[in-house]
Amino acid sequence: MRPIHRFIVVILATLWPCFGWAQDPKAVFTFKDLYDVVLQNHPVVKQANLLTESAKQELLVARGSFDPKIEMNYDQKDFKGTNYFNFWDTQLKVPIWWAGIDLKAGYERNLGKTLGTDILTPPQGVSYVGFSLPVGQNLLIDARRATVKQAQLFQKIAQAEQVKDINKIILSAAKDYWSWAYSYQQYRLLQDFYDLADVRFRAVRQRALIGDLAAVDTTEALVTLQDRQVQRDQAAVELQNTRLMLSNYLWKESGEPLELPEFAVPQSFFNQAINPQTLDNLLERARQQHPELIKIDFKQKQLNIDRLLARQMLMPKIKVDAAALTTGADGFFNDANLGQKFLRDNYKLGVDFSMPLFLRKERGKLELVKIKQLQTDFERKLLSREILNEVNAAYNDVKNMELQLAIQQKAVSNQEILVRAETQKFEMGESSLFLVNSREAKLNELLLKAENIKAKYEKSKATLLFAAGLAEW
Repeated sequence: MRPIHRFIVVILATLWPCFGWAQDPKAVFTFKDLYDVVLQNHPVVKQANLLTESAKQELLVARGSFDPKIEMNYDQKDFKGTNYFNFWDTQLKVPIWWAGIDLKAGYERNLGKTLGTDILTPPQGVSYVGFSLPVGQNLLIDARRATVKQAQLFQKIAQAEQVKDINKIILSAAKDYWSWAYSYQQYRLLQDFYDLADVRFRAVRQRALIGDLAAVDTTEALVTLQDRQVQRDQAAVELQNTRLMLSNYLWKESGEPLELPEFAVPQSFFNQAINPQTLDNLLERARQQHPELIKIDFKQKQLNIDRLLARQMLMPKIKVDAAALTTGADGFFNDANLGQKFLRDNYKLGVDFSMPLFLRKERGKLELVKIKQLQTDFERKLLSREILNEVNAAYNDVKNMELQLAIQQKAVSNQEILVRAETQKFEMGESSLFLVNSREAKLNELLLKAENIKAKYEKSKATLLFAAGLAEW
């Protein structure tokens, strides 16, 4: 079992007490913990990893066209005691990457009364070693080499797609994590205000019993307590639901789901400011590393290969086949004068030539590739501009959240001063319980809004990262 964070151990201890691990009643589940668990075990991440594996297999398939191949052909006809023909040809072909050459070596034995002298061989057969070489079309590149190069580039595209999918799931996890963090802070604040209302209700009731306060103040305190109880209970439901949503990202290495236990608590909000230098770094990394731009760059390279192949099709198709011949299956090993004989007459030589007169099909394919290249260039320019604008827009949201948070924290501080002052006046009999409760309700509202802004701030930073094509700082 590979090392995982302490909190994951706590989760497992919750689900499998037989392991004997002690439970931490205040285990902090940080966002880094969530990030690591998602990268290790989430099904979407594992599915994204299959993209690169699939691309590797596509490359393996493409390279298969350069595998050496053994071929054998045997054909015989006997009829009414006459041996019409007996063909036997065994050949080894070895494709060579450079210049599209195919090396070949084989053994051929053709006998029979009906065979012409052009294909008839001696009874011991003929061995041959030769090559097939394109000297016009397919010299620089052919379909086989183009397919391999395309598959190599497809690996890069698959890796970029993998990064994109992982970034998406990390963004989704980040948003759900900070929603859970806000729900936790909301429940904690409402619980504190409920406890405060409960203590005040008990105190007011005691003071009313001794005649220090009016009986109606007891009702006022009770209504406030009941209202805050409703708010607390609703927050508890929201906390439970956000915890369930966050559990969607927790998986065991074996593929079984995990649940986020109730004793888990989120980390505090970062509240780390983003400066203009960070924006410049993100913009530069977006230009260089954004998965969408990487994908389109490699698509352009694929089109370059298509264009080179299309230009090759404009050339005449000229193929030269040559082979040295010798008698018998082992003639190349036993004939000391083979080289001299080959120079005189022991060889086969053939040339194939073909070329369309108008080249309309070939010229049309080349122009189509050029059009696709132009379309891809326009698409990249547009995409690059959209990505950089998205990064800038996300940065503006982040800075706006920073400004709102600073203002909200000042408002909270000022409201705390008002609450303390109103409470002191109430204790001296110069204010009413209604005003104290109103001040506290407003403070609670401001505190919840501050926590909400903090959560939105963290979500906006995650969105900024995603816009730049990244998953972590």
